Amino acid sequence: MKKILLMGLIAFFPAVLFAVQAGNIEIMDLPTANTLVKGELQGDFKFYPGGGIYNRIFVGVFDRLTIGGALAVDNIIGTGDVNVNLPGFLAKIRITDDDGSMPAIAIGYEGAGYSDVPQKGAYLAVTKEISLGSVFAQLTGTVYKTDFKYLGNDIDAGTGVEFAVTKEFIIGAEFDGIFGSADSKHINGLIGYFFDPIEIDVGIRYGYGNRAGNAGFSDYTLSRVLRITYVTFF
Repeated sequence: MKKILLMGLIAFFPAVLFAVQAGNIEIMDLPTANTLVKGELQGDFKFYPGGGIYNRIFVGVFDRLTIGGALAVDNIIGTGDVNVNLPGFLAKIRITDDDGSMPAIAIGYEGAGYSDVPQKGAYLAVTKEISLGSVFAQLTGTVYKTDFKYLGNDIDAGTGVEFAVTKEFIIGAEFDGIFGSADSKHINGLIGYFFDPIEIDVGIRYGYGNRAGNAGFSDYTLSRVLRITYVTFF
């Protein structure tokens, strides 16, 4: 009964936002340089392995400033004890617009992670949109850091691309944790569709590395993630 009530509360907050269309402020786990517009509210939750839900809410304070919060709850679906993780603060400021040869550049902070995806901490994201006929592609590169004791150490990065095949249908892929430890490296792919009034994205995460003394892809994990997003304006 407690799990049902907690799950209902988690789902309630983004569900009260009547969707318009989700902006791609991230690909799957990698932040882009895109921000919400002023007055925009976006809520989403990700279902991840182990019966967990990662719930977030974002607010467009200005066209260039987005803030929000995140909370991951492990094992809320299924048997066993529920583990509520500490909530985290989210923020992003877009410095430049994607205009002509200039890409969109943003700095941000992501204070929460989920499952085996650690928090990004402070990050710098660069995103550029290109036209491929009737298809639009957004290329993103993001550098991030969680340990501020030594500025030159423990810097990680990710890169990815998202294709808007139609206004409603998207395909994306990313390589996250490029410079990190073997356990932090992931190759992710997703497909998404906007069903008015929600967007549903289905992702596949392929984690690889030297997990058991073997190099390359000899030891890996494959998991699935479901993301549901709602958007409205105030």
